Amino acid sequence: MLKPTLFTTALALLLAGPALAQTNSPTSYYFPGSAAAAFDPAVPTPEQFLGYPIGTHYTRTDQIVAYLKELDRVSDKVSVRVIGNTFEERPQVVATITAAENQQNLSQLQKARRALVDPKLPAPDYRQLPVVVSLNFGVHGNESSSSEAALLLAYYLTASTSPETKQWLEQAVVTIDPLENPDGRDWASHWFDQNKSWPNPTDPLDREHTEAWPGGRTNHFYTDLNRDWLALTQPESRARMAFFHEWYPNVMIDFHEMGTNGTYYFEPSKPFSTENDLIPRATYEVLNVHLAKYFAKSLDNLGSLYWTKEQFDNLSPIYGSTYPDFQGGVGVTFEVGSSRGLAQEGTNGVVTFPFTIRNHVATGLATVKGAVEEKDLYLRHQRDFFASALTDAKKFPTKAYVFGNAADETLTNRFLSLLLQHKIEVHELSKSVTLDKQTFEQGKAYVVPTSQPQYRIVHSLFEELTTFHDSVFYDVTGWSQAHAYGLAVARQKNTSLVQGARITAPKVLAGTVRGGQSSYAYLLPWSDYNAARALVALQRAGLTAKVSFKPFRAGADEKTATDFGYGTLVIPVAAQALPADSVFQIVSRVSRQNQVTFTGVTTGFSLGGIDLGSNNVRTVPETKAALLVGTGVNAAEAGEAWFVASQQLGLPLSRIEVGNFGRAPLGRYNTLVLVGGSYAALDKSTVERLRRWVQDGGTLITLKNASEWAIKQGIVKEKLLIPAHGGWADSTALAEASPLSTPKAGARPAAGLPVARRADFVSQEQEGTRAIAGSIYQADIDITNPIGFGLTSRRLYVFRNGTTFLRPSRNPYATVVQYASAPLVSGYVSSNNLRQISSSAAVVVSKVGSGRVVLFADDPNFRHYWHGTSRLFSNALLLGGLLNLPDGPAAISAEQE
Repeated sequence: MLKPTLFTTALALLLAGPALAQTNSPTSYYFPGSAAAAFDPAVPTPEQFLGYPIGTHYTRTDQIVAYLKELDRVSDKVSVRVIGNTFEERPQVVATITAAENQQNLSQLQKARRALVDPKLPAPDYRQLPVVVSLNFGVHGNESSSSEAALLLAYYLTASTSPETKQWLEQAVVTIDPLENPDGRDWASHWFDQNKSWPNPTDPLDREHTEAWPGGRTNHFYTDLNRDWLALTQPESRARMAFFHEWYPNVMIDFHEMGTNGTYYFEPSKPFSTENDLIPRATYEVLNVHLAKYFAKSLDNLGSLYWTKEQFDNLSPIYGSTYPDFQGGVGVTFEVGSSRGLAQEGTNGVVTFPFTIRNHVATGLATVKGAVEEKDLYLRHQRDFFASALTDAKKFPTKAYVFGNAADETLTNRFLSLLLQHKIEVHELSKSVTLDKQTFEQGKAYVVPTSQPQYRIVHSLFEELTTFHDSVFYDVTGWSQAHAYGLAVARQKNTSLVQGARITAPKVLAGTVRGGQSSYAYLLPWSDYNAARALVALQRAGLTAKVSFKPFRAGADEKTATDFGYGTLVIPVAAQALPADSVFQIVSRVSRQNQVTFTGVTTGFSLGGIDLGSNNVRTVPETKAALLVGTGVNAAEAGEAWFVASQQLGLPLSRIEVGNFGRAPLGRYNTLVLVGGSYAALDKSTVERLRRWVQDGGTLITLKNASEWAIKQGIVKEKLLIPAHGGWADSTALAEASPLSTPKAGARPAAGLPVARRADFVSQEQEGTRAIAGSIYQADIDITNPIGFGLTSRRLYVFRNGTTFLRPSRNPYATVVQYASAPLVSGYVSSNNLRQISSSAAVVVSKVGSGRVVLFADDPNFRHYWHGTSRLFSNALLLGGLLNLPDGPAAISAEQE
């Protein structure tokens, strides 16, 4: 890292103040060895355009976009394109930099490169194809040096007149995504700029270096976009994926920062133990190693220290640095020790913002150089990669996956859309069939053959993995989206039995009111994923809605009758304050907006089961919910709960700072959510207020160690299982506490990690064997309980990455979800923890006075894509008020009433 005797220019520049900074920023600092005459004076430097030297100020997203557009304006080597917009309406841009001749033929070059990814096409003339290098910056918004480096790299590639740069642009297409996370970038840049000083304190405890909760690492909904490449839950990720598949980069770099005490990390990663067996060994042992030599030389020339092969995963395609490995390219993570502000003291001296930027600039240029000089190697590898995918698929016993749920077209169509975004070949189901004791209906189910170029991504989306080379992981070890969506899936060894025409686009779902206007009632099955959103819309429009606690059969006669299951919504017309015409207009609008189908009925007399006037058809109270946020609260889990309420349900959710909760008017809310984290800041009187609020009829929903907190505070009379080893944090916390580097910027130790281990992490390998490394488990769910309404199968897949172990309730009906006796489906878990998980409770509903507490042992909304359990959270939010449970073991479920 920064040595005071070597880099005093950068340090003096920052500590001297703004006036001196404006006049003492030599371009040679970032491009050592490049004379000023080697740059085209018609191309403005970032400093000339912005008015300050790079590294003395944090550049806003609008300024970054404006500078790249200026390069586009002045140079025929650059084209800038808006590929999407964020939740906060900031543009996502990509600058494509290549020789002018190539710029005029980008679409033709893309078309020619298709021969690399489609084995059916003839092999290309590799001499005529450019290598594609994708440089991506700032997926974690507060890892800010990367986006500053993007400006300098864009300038260098545009303005340099050297023969070497000319050759690079003739032989390569370089794409620069300067702002993978524009919203997080602006959060962080505003924080650092608002808190800098002249002279600037280097004290690590200075406010500049300690961002307030939740920090700028994530996007608007506190989502870690670096872990969204497979799930594609966020608009930033979907836009980026569409652009990725236009080019299929041969080399793709993700620029990051780590803790201040780290030096510089680049791949190769730890051999075998953190690498995926689906990927050809050449990716890791040849291509990565070739590039590493260029990275090392560039940092050697600066005198910067670095390390490799010790940490970080290349295991799954959830990251921007691993997804390219699954597409025939090479993905690489760069991590630089962060100044986290303009200058900060560390174990290697004072780390300055310009120093971190310069390291990224050096390795960025080295990437382009290495890719061009080894162009033939990378192009041929990509062609061989997709050809070998077909070979590997032939050896794999499963030849196709059939998936779908006729009762939930919304979620089925959403999964279909995900597959198509990954350019996966999907076919119609040719006929209705029963496979593996599951029924798949033609028109509402689909077939994914494994014999296709995207075999490795198909395998990652559907398959289970329980065997690993190591027991220490940086992040999750179970990532199957098929399990996350909770749809029925069947494996087939003969695709010809079920495979129909190829699908090219998701189905356009249209909501309607079957039977037209009714003077009696409208019915909506709760099994469709959007039914919950429709309920919120109906209530916000002023309609009263009821929910059925028992199934029934309704229709004019048996020929037209429909079976309606647990949780069916009933909208009685006469019970509304509005006239029948207005009720119909609202129901029609809600059906269209949410793509759900209501059924109008003319009588409350059912053909089977309960009638619509039964006491088992109950009015649903409108949810008035609040979520505790702020210091101590797990920001990711808070963002996930907020996302479900806002984006999935359309439900207003008040976010109350923990520090303000003591004076919050609790009577305003009927539902409170506590996600994982620490609630030690809540004093005894506040906890007592919360207890009384629950007893008076409130619904408290707790996740992970918030459930532990509620039990320990005596708010609820349930019990915990205590692991024999004393309780250990998830694998991400283990990795972040590693001595190999200080924690990732913005990371906090997970609750439950022993204090001694935070400071003295002696053996990561030993403690890894005690982890629950983000894995998938099978559980049994009571689908007759309101928490389970809408599900049609008792088998539930649960994601777990924490060590909250709930004992099944003494009331047998209160344990709504219970882990199987042999629960592990996919991923890594220690043997001790697996014993604790087996047959433990995943969801418990407990009565407290007139209210109730819904205890989740896990995070049901994990990373926005675990839809199979997030609907349980939605049910708790919307239907929790109907969980009026008796003290004894009777009638906690609808079936027992």
